[in-house]
Amino acid sequence: MHIQANPPGASFFLGASTPGGFYSLFGQLADPAGGGRLLIIKGGPGTGKSSLMRRIAGAAAQRGLYYEQIFCSSDPDSLDAVILPGLGLSVADGTPPHTLEPRYPGVCETLLDLGRFRNDAALAAHREEIVALTDENRAQHAAAAAFLKAAESVTAEIDAAAEDALDEAALHRFAVRFAASFVASAASSPGRERLRFLSAFTPVGIKVLDEGFGGPDRRTVVLRDEYGLAANAILTVLSQAATAAGFDVVRCPCPTAPESRTEHLFVPGLSLAVVTANAFHPFPGEAERTVSCARFYDRGSLAASKNRLRFCRRARRELYDAAVEKLAAAKGVHDALERHYIRAMDFSALNGCADRLIADIFGA
Repeated sequence: MHIQANPPGASFFLGASTPGGFYSLFGQLADPAGGGRLLIIKGGPGTGKSSLMRRIAGAAAQRGLYYEQIFCSSDPDSLDAVILPGLGLSVADGTPPHTLEPRYPGVCETLLDLGRFRNDAALAAHREEIVALTDENRAQHAAAAAFLKAAESVTAEIDAAAEDALDEAALHRFAVRFAASFVASAASSPGRERLRFLSAFTPVGIKVLDEGFGGPDRRTVVLRDEYGLAANAILTVLSQAATAAGFDVVRCPCPTAPESRTEHLFVPGLSLAVVTANAFHPFPGEAERTVSCARFYDRGSLAASKNRLRFCRRARRELYDAAVEKLAAAKGVHDALERHYIRAMDFSALNGCADRLIADIFGA
């Protein structure tokens, strides 16, 4: 089962800058056991990978096919992948930091090397600068991760205060009722869970992909939660109930804690989106229902930690801003690196290759 929506469908990230460095969900792209195929594009920066994937997405849209666009968190104007569920095909950038290599070459995965349209002799003349830019880009991303790691420590203080104030019994009772209002009894065959990032730290700040909320017919419930703990608990119970009832779900982890916290959940079979909204993740659309999670936190307990929370929020915001500055610096370095490769590419030959590839994918 995949998300039912009118083209262009949904937009997500599959990689994000986190306190632990780059966190990849690219292993979610294809399911060899389910017959999925993966086309891995290589070639280095500026070799036309994103433009090729945009052409594939455009060809899918022209044919009325649903597709998912996977954007690059390091450059949200670029694509990292295109997923065509109806064709059982994913097309992805296989270069660092989300390096992809075939596990079952020729059977489940195919390599497309755009480097064959690259004039490496032209690059050799700029060897020292290219090496320096590549290393500098890596260093800027490492610095961004260090700021996010520092912010994680501050967030732990905020979480501790919020957890102390949380009425877990009342929250659990609500979460069970909330889930039961959407899904009924368990099914003989459980649904599957897929992972996507809907938000990420990017060179232009924390970006939420509005397109991920799907088409106009989707029901949307907003969980307003400045701390995220109550929303995470509600989404966890809903995800478990939905998969037990046989529904596939798309779960969106939080980039600040991808292993432990869920921000948003989609249940395609119910045309349902349940999203967390707060200062970092504003929800721009209209909601069928809004749940204020403030009811699950004891105000007196939070008031006792008011000064500490104010300090931690300010420090976290400054650390997040510093991380974004480093990501912006990394993008500037990457743009300079791309210019070298763009000058060395034969885009006329590449366009011919793209024409043939699209014909192979969709039929002449």
